[in-house]
Amino acid sequence: MERPAHLVVGLVKKPHGIKGEIVVYPVTDDPEATFRAGRVLAVMDREGQPTGREVVIVRARQFHRAWLLHLEGFEEREDADGLRESYVALRAEDVKDLAPGEFYFHELVGMQVVTGQRDAVGEVAEVIEAPQGPLLLVRGPEKERLVPFAPWLVTRVDRAGRQIEIAPPPGFLEV
Repeated sequence: MERPAHLVVGLVKKPHGIKGEIVVYPVTDDPEATFRAGRVLAVMDREGQPTGREVVIVRARQFHRAWLLHLEGFEEREDADGLRESYVALRAEDVKDLAPGEFYFHELVGMQVVTGQRDAVGEVAEVIEAPQGPLLLVRGPEKERLVPFAPWLVTRVDRAGRQIEIAPPPGFLEV
């Protein structure tokens, strides 16, 4: 799969206060490194498509489970209101390389899921972020399944071969 031009790192919820700050819910595992002064973010629409607009972070601070960002040129609440419910993303060239065994969710979509005996389970249609960890929505010939993307179940991910191997416990695939 081709790497996208941008990777979403946060969802802008709303303006905060009267001085142009925005509340951003992070969708990255390293918000401290992502939301730092000087960082350039692309603005994406609700479908995750680039709008052609970029913003620069002036200041960032954690705020409960979200982050407050003050952006260059955003001095009043009205300036920030136009970003409500949009996404912010890093340009692909600004994204750090992953450690072995780590994956971006977009890489998993379209991969074939098989058991250790090479029985086909289906294709990953979507990755869902759940509180207990990522879930793969796997579409098979007969039904859809939610498969945890967890070390106790996933035994191998072959990027080049576009395949995820799982070791399901007895009865797991019959549910």
